[in-house]
Amino acid sequence: MKRISVVGLGYIGLPTAIQAASVGYDVYGYDINQEKVNRINKGDPVIFEPELSERLWKVLKTGNFKVFNELQYADCFIITVPTPFKDDKSADVRHVFHAAESIAKRLMPGNLVILESTVPVGTTEKLALFLEENSGLKLSVDFFVAYCPERVLPGHIFKELVENDRVIGGMCQHACERAFSFYTKFVRGVIHVTDDKTAEMVKLVENSSRDVQIAFANQIATMCCRAGIDPYSVIELANKHPRVKILTPTCGVGGHCVAVDPWFLIESFPEDTELLRTARAINDNKPQHILSRTLSKAEGLRMFGITKPKILALGLTFKPDVDDLRESPALHIAQGLATKKDLIEFRAYDHNVAKQEATQRGIELIDDVWEGIAWADIILVLVKHKEFTLMREDTFDNKVLIDTCGLMHSIHQKQSQAFLEGATKTNTNLWG
Repeated sequence: MKRISVVGLGYIGLPTAIQAASVGYDVYGYDINQEKVNRINKGDPVIFEPELSERLWKVLKTGNFKVFNELQYADCFIITVPTPFKDDKSADVRHVFHAAESIAKRLMPGNLVILESTVPVGTTEKLALFLEENSGLKLSVDFFVAYCPERVLPGHIFKELVENDRVIGGMCQHACERAFSFYTKFVRGVIHVTDDKTAEMVKLVENSSRDVQIAFANQIATMCCRAGIDPYSVIELANKHPRVKILTPTCGVGGHCVAVDPWFLIESFPEDTELLRTARAINDNKPQHILSRTLSKAEGLRMFGITKPKILALGLTFKPDVDDLRESPALHIAQGLATKKDLIEFRAYDHNVAKQEATQRGIELIDDVWEGIAWADIILVLVKHKEFTLMREDTFDNKVLIDTCGLMHSIHQKQSQAFLEGATKTNTNLWG
């Protein structure tokens, strides 16, 4: 295989295409968004990810990567389109089958099709049969289909594309062998080979497991809040046990994977997913809990004569140090507060988010975090961006602080460590 066509140039597709091009494949990117195609061909990746711009420019310059709004013929087609859920929480795989319609028109004998999008169990088989029906070619004889889910962390995508283990689920042995041949050219992690349904289940189980773990952490935070205990200290000390590893409570669960994938299992196995439903309910309710708690604090300030409390939210993205707002609980909370103009004044700060993008979502985004802090009566910390961890504890003096992600615990740890090291090190004042 020499020519690779990547269908969908988002957070997974574009880095995958660039990585494949960087090891010598001729890669043709395909996206239906003409503006995105134009920008990528000019060296603008549209999305933010460390190293992305530099790597994009490099493969464009070598000629190994070109982007089109029409699917090109290739030896291997990789589908990396989004798979959100519908209003009823069922999986929306329309984009996968729209991609399949285009591929069926270009499919040639010997071609390999790899699905990387997260999908319900059995979708790869449906995709393969759709391609067979619409191309006139015989599955596992004339063309081959495999499922290989992505396993990357936003902010570390290129590192994880190379170093993480991968799971390949082929519809037949030859599909496994050909997919293995493709990935082994740039993956240094172990590549595990199985069947398509097992690989689909593995992906959904991975993210559902994390959702359950986060729900447990969020319930610890709720209990500690009621008891007047710092949940982050409780978890830190509990994790000193050699067989305990509790995650960090946050303002909820966001992103396109952990907040979405459990619903695919719940849809497919409604009688066997009680735990997943409970975890989803806990994590989905967390933003509303924080919103109510924040408005309660504002009501308390009105009793002290502040008729319209000023609230500043720190962070809008679904996780620290990315620009991704998909399914962001922080964004959901901010939008809820922005509608309470009769009760409060509200602004937000997030250096990762464009002001226009925030405005479109009804949020006033400020440019200067220090002016915002000076202006505010209540500081609501929603996302622990690295920028915020460099602040000092006294930054929030004389403010009502609602910390939903353990920022103050991290700052306190850093300042305490700096104090302890002060006798032997100089220039330890890292927080302004």
